[in-house]
Amino acid sequence: MSIADEPIQSLVKRPAMLVHLNDTLRQLSETLEAESVGAAVVKGTNPIALVSERDVVTAIAEGADPATTTVSEIMTEDVATAAPTDRIIDVARRMLDNEIRHMPIVEDGVVVGVVSVRDVLQTMADALA
Repeated sequence: MSIADEPIQSLVKRPAMLVHLNDTLRQLSETLEAESVGAAVVKGTNPIALVSERDVVTAIAEGADPATTTVSEIMTEDVATAAPTDRIIDVARRMLDNEIRHMPIVEDGVVVGVVSVRDVLQTMADALA
């Protein structure tokens, strides 16, 4: 089996980073920086919501105040997700087709991790080396 056919779960190295709806952009940015991640799952949302560096940049560019604007105001709702058993290549294609950089991996309604395009690219590069 090639690396592309392996399950996406093999790329999940740690639990998803969680943030709260009422966290400010400043708090969110500090969390993303401290944890060295580009996106976080918003706790307590249904369907699943995600907030990313791109969301922060867009909000700031549109005049949002980092001290008062909250995650709930900028998060992306009803995001595309993958199952742990989905093949890496299929998830990579879905991410490219939808122009997204992070995809939550969901098992039985629970986010078990988030995979980034960097994770996929690193895995493919390692396999080709």
